[in-house]
Amino acid sequence: MTPNDVNYTQEKSFALVGQKAIILNSENKILVLQRSEKSGLGGKWSLPGGGLEDGEDSIEGIKREIVEETTSTVSQIEPYYVKSYKENDDFIVMIGYTCTSNLEDVKLNWEHDSYKWLTKEEALKLDLTSDGRTFIEQFNN
Repeated sequence: MTPNDVNYTQEKSFALVGQKAIILNSENKILVLQRSEKSGLGGKWSLPGGGLEDGEDSIEGIKREIVEETTSTVSQIEPYYVKSYKENDDFIVMIGYTCTSNLEDVKLNWEHDSYKWLTKEEALKLDLTSDGRTFIEQFNN
């Protein structure tokens, strides 16, 4: 059967949803976080974010992840980029957001060892995770 067949029934598909945030400060610099050895991809740099929990609203999910990882609250949250890909047996959808924060001093949780406020060009010179690099490259400020 093909999708044009009247008896065609689409197979259900399931995706893991992850999110990343470009957090901008008053100088229009991006917050980047260095992953700790306790978390996956230790030593690499990335953006705040993580997986969406079951039944969670996407905006509430990215706010939760930002607070968990940085204790920062953000405003002006806007989606700007979505990508999807297959990794092993998982179908993954990643949503990128832009937002602003008035905090310059960030308190990190165990997932990260360090942070920096950088321009897009400076951030792209770091040893970034694949998703971190993609979302920074797609950001137009």
